[in-house]
Order: sequence, then C-alpha cells, then structure tokens
Amino acid sequence: MVTTLASSSCVNGLTTPERTDKACWLSEHGLAVHWKIGQPRKPSDARLFIGYAVASLRAGDMDRAEEKFRIAYEWGSKSRRKIELKSGYKIPDALLNAVARIHMDQVPKEARAMWWEIVSENDPDLVTAFVAHVTAAQEEDTL
Repeated sequence: MVTTLASSSCVNGLTTPERTDKACWLSEHGLAVHWKIGQPRKPSDARLFIGYAVASLRAGDMDRAEEKFRIAYEWGSKSRRKIELKSGYKIPDALLNAVARIHMDQVPKEARAMWWEIVSENDPDLVTAFVAHVTAAQEEDTL
C-alpha cells in the first residue's frame, strides 16, 4: 500500500519537489521488489520512470537520470494504444503521458532537455510532430 501511494505521488507530484522526489525514491525501491519477483513492467510505468529520472537529476546523478529517461521512453513507446496529434502523428498514449509528466511545473528545465534529447535520438519525427502539435494548439488559443 505504501508503494502504491508513493507511486501515485511520484506521478502526480506533491507540494514541493523534495517531497515528490522522496515519494519517487520510495516508489522505485518498493516496485523493484515486484519487478524482481516477476511482476511485469507496463507502458504506463513510463511516468514513474520520468519521476525517478527527475529525482536522480536533482540529486546530481546525471548517469542514473539518463538511464531512467531511456527506460521511460522505451516503456512508453510500447503502448499499443495511439493518440493522434493535430499534426497527424500517432503517439503511443503512455509516451504522451510521459511527455505530460516531464512538463509538470516542478520539473527542472535540465530534465526536459535531457528527455527531449533522448526522444530525438530515438524518434526525431516525434519531436517534429510534437512541436507542430504544440504550435497549432498555441495558435488556436490566440484566435
């Protein structure tokens, strides 16, 4: 139960970045036991790995942050359900949820930069499509 609450707090964020990071650390250690005994990871875990990466980055462990971002991208990409962006590009829903998590207010710019660098290495078309999507949404808001 503690792991479930910590995981939810890691994904949704708490009142301060420090509290969110603590929840992410607790979640990661609790879920590590589940994964070791055979509980499979799933695409929706991408949001958790974003939280783990951000906590690692804030703790100064850039290598670990990059590793967690790569895992987040990998698992988010495995989602079978796709959502079509305004640009027409179809993105796995779990990956889109990971993108939403990386753009939460408490996430530092350095984390976003590292995330998008990894995404652009793996799927440059997604970056282009996402920029087009955001641009189109912003233009709609100004009309």
